Amino acid sequence: MNNSTKMITAVLLTAVICIAGTYAVAAGGSHQDESTTLNVGGSTTIQPMMVSFQETFEGYAKVSMNVTSGGSSVGANSTINGTLDVGMCSRDLKSSELDQGLVAHIIAKDGVSVIINSSVTGVGSLTLEQIAAIYSGEITNWKDVGGNDKEIAVIAREDGSGTRECFDTVMSSTVSGWKMKSVVSQFASTGAVTNAVTSTPGAIGYVSLGAAEKITSGAYTVAVDGVMPSVETVNDGTYEIQRNLVLATKGPAQGMAALLIAWILSDEGQKTVEESGFIPLS
Repeated sequence: MNNSTKMITAVLLTAVICIAGTYAVAAGGSHQDESTTLNVGGSTTIQPMMVSFQETFEGYAKVSMNVTSGGSSVGANSTINGTLDVGMCSRDLKSSELDQGLVAHIIAKDGVSVIINSSVTGVGSLTLEQIAAIYSGEITNWKDVGGNDKEIAVIAREDGSGTRECFDTVMSSTVSGWKMKSVVSQFASTGAVTNAVTSTPGAIGYVSLGAAEKITSGAYTVAVDGVMPSVETVNDGTYEIQRNLVLATKGPAQGMAALLIAWILSDEGQKTVEESGFIPLS
């Protein structure tokens, strides 16, 4: 984290703590005993990391956190309508969401890894064009991309997923007019995609960098255009399937939401980002 980011984070932390202290004094010191709930939800990619933050943040801020999933679009829409205080989005916010008052707070970066079932041999790297063709239905057998003679089982995230949005955006940028084929197995979480790819012969899917690194058997990660996904290749831009991880608030972050974001952007918080398999802001 650079010096300017550290300074901004320190100032934000100090300001929010001072405000919280003011509330406590005004309430005659009873603020610490009051039950405060911070509702956070959305991206299934971010959820496990947020649970890690929850374990330390609740004691630090004397707040109860309610962490739920549902996908990035659920996180954004529920923050717009006030159901959530903070929405988790594993993608940048859409212009329509910004127009409705959402403010994006980038907390980390992530690569989207392409994973293949271990029954597939001879495929160590795919081009973006080949991946686009597999997901559009033009390529249906692994032998057409240098692999063994095996039908490709295409696995994807569901509509509304930030991981799906990142993947679709890159594919559309690679091939003009690209569309995912109509018959594809879709799953509602990163874990479900991982399980499906590792258990389905001939399968291909895509998951976050951290999730792919945790796979020990049943599937492997392939390079894209000769570049393997990693912290280094995402940061230097050579690995192209990547996205920002974002927390969204309705208007500028205030109160406990602001304190949570400042906590995540602190050195300690960014260490948790790294330990969770994502890429800290540096």
